[in-house]
Amino acid sequence: MELRALEYFVAVAEERHFTRAAARVHVSQSGLSATIRSLESELREPLFQRTTRRVQLTSAGTALLPEARRALSAARAGVDAVRAVHGLQSGSVSLGVMQQMTLIDLPRTLGRYSRRYPDIELHLRHATARDLRQLILDGELDIAITWLSAEPDARLTAVTLMRTPLVVACREDDPLTARRTVGASDLVARRVVGFPEGWAMHSLTELFLRRSGIALTTHFEVNDTATALDLVEEGLGVALIAEALAARRRALRTVPLRGRAIDWVICAVAVDPAPVNPAARELWRLLTRPARP
Repeated sequence: MELRALEYFVAVAEERHFTRAAARVHVSQSGLSATIRSLESELREPLFQRTTRRVQLTSAGTALLPEARRALSAARAGVDAVRAVHGLQSGSVSLGVMQQMTLIDLPRTLGRYSRRYPDIELHLRHATARDLRQLILDGELDIAITWLSAEPDARLTAVTLMRTPLVVACREDDPLTARRTVGASDLVARRVVGFPEGWAMHSLTELFLRRSGIALTTHFEVNDTATALDLVEEGLGVALIAEALAARRRALRTVPLRGRAIDWVICAVAVDPAPVNPAARELWRLLTRPARP
């Protein structure tokens, strides 16, 4: 099985279109199609369902995709390792991040890295916490800055960069500010600003509610922190959110949750025990050196 065939397969799988995939890998569509047919013949399984309107992965294609990505990632890491014999003069690093990079001053770290290794290509990708973990496992990312769920994964290594508790954020004139703590029962009659499934705040909120045995209705579901806090500032609801995020808004106040603390822990995450890519290992060192558990 040739790496070129795997590269073409991944391009079609991600583009869901043979013409776009051919343009992406700089080959004619007929050449790409012939390579895919040869790969299917080698595997004795169809990898795509083709119609006039769309291209979809078959079950065999779905099974091959993460392995193909890992193989291509390993091949790139091998090339980078050879180049690293003469110093980090070329190569690339793929970094995935959640929102709120400034909480751990990631831009400054990336600036230091870029100035030290100006010929290394840095690629940055935003995604949810859940997706970032999977992208690491699939070999699409070297490193992710993300919340690591309470369920450990032996395939990953994580270094804590910061920790902040889940709290209730409300306006400074909200009656909740007079309380020492807030329980889920105190929020039943309130409008709640929340986040979609897959977001760290959503998962932490679900953990808090399971412990409380109470369900809440999310009246405003948004996918960015700034909008969530804007809604709270306007008095449209309260939010269950990390304290460090709400603390930046002077018009807001935070109240601790009743019961055992639930922390949002931001980590640098890579495949265990460390990134294979030499350029990524150096960025990993810069990210994790100042970390505090």
